[in-house]
Amino acid sequence: MATTFELAGSKWYVNYVVHMEDFGKCDPEKQIISIRMDMNKQTTEQTFYHELVHAIMFTMGKLNHDEEFVDTFGAFLHQYHVTKESHEI
Repeated sequence: MATTFELAGSKWYVNYVVHMEDFGKCDPEKQIISIRMDMNKQTTEQTFYHELVHAIMFTMGKLNHDEEFVDTFGAFLHQYHVTKESHEI
């Protein structure tokens, strides 16, 4: 999983946290995504993509996020990630 990435030229950090109540959290001011450590691989990945959607929306200037949209879009990103195949064009 990612530990850093960039959105619109700004560097974001991904922290894996031992003691965390929620599965994940996105802090747009510090540009940090925090992910709870004690989850299985699939839940960790799905949580990362969910929080990534929040980060993208914050970067776009959107402050109010519909959790159903974020969760569904994050699930589709995760599905893309786990099912993609590489083919030369």
